[in-house]
Amino acid sequence: MYRIGICDDDKILCAGLEETLCRVTEELSVKAEVEVWYSGESLLSDLQKGISLELLFLDIELAQKNGVAVGRFIRDEMGDLETHIVYISAQESYAMQLFRIQPLDFLIKPISEDRLREVLLRSLKQRQNESPCFEYQKGGSVFRIPARDIVCFMSEDKKIRAVTRTGEEAFYGKLKKIAEALPQDFVMIHQSYIINQQYVREYAYDAVTMLDGTVLPISKPYRKLIRSRIRQSQKVGTNVVL
Repeated sequence: MYRIGICDDDKILCAGLEETLCRVTEELSVKAEVEVWYSGESLLSDLQKGISLELLFLDIELAQKNGVAVGRFIRDEMGDLETHIVYISAQESYAMQLFRIQPLDFLIKPISEDRLREVLLRSLKQRQNESPCFEYQKGGSVFRIPARDIVCFMSEDKKIRAVTRTGEEAFYGKLKKIAEALPQDFVMIHQSYIINQQYVREYAYDAVTMLDGTVLPISKPYRKLIRSRIRQSQKVGTNVVL
């Protein structure tokens, strides 16, 4: 799902942008979801709750917290360098203020459908070259974790724990379904465990040791697959115990 946000206090403009984006994404066969905010404060509140966006159309002349302040908060305070921000404005005099925020583009109102299509295509193309993310749902919201930051997944009944470099995230799901959506660095070693090979210190016949010292068992149905991974690991220098 390609999540697109619009933040502008002009409700008529927002409605027009939303309608055009829905039409263009449908034409491009892009499964997308468009969400609208009418103030910088409401947008930041939802982002801090975990809402994530691939692409954000952000008005500069917002009434209270303007678009420049919102963009700086997203980049500097939240540490989010991945969301593609496209500024929209009725003026052209903001270029230097936007430099540090590294927007994807700057559009002058009124915005044509051709310019929206061009920006969307550029965003999609850049996303294809970026590190993949794992998505999960919780409390009606969709969250994203960069795959490179995930150490492993652990299943406990119907609850999944995603162990990351900095902590854990918990949600409900099925481990086998999660495995189907992960990049090739991830491998299922047990009905309760999926590991990211980038965080494996040592492979053995019946267990793996992660970089933090955690030892996870390899169940019999997965040992043949793991042995093939061991051979690959020998080529790149991962420690292996046979």
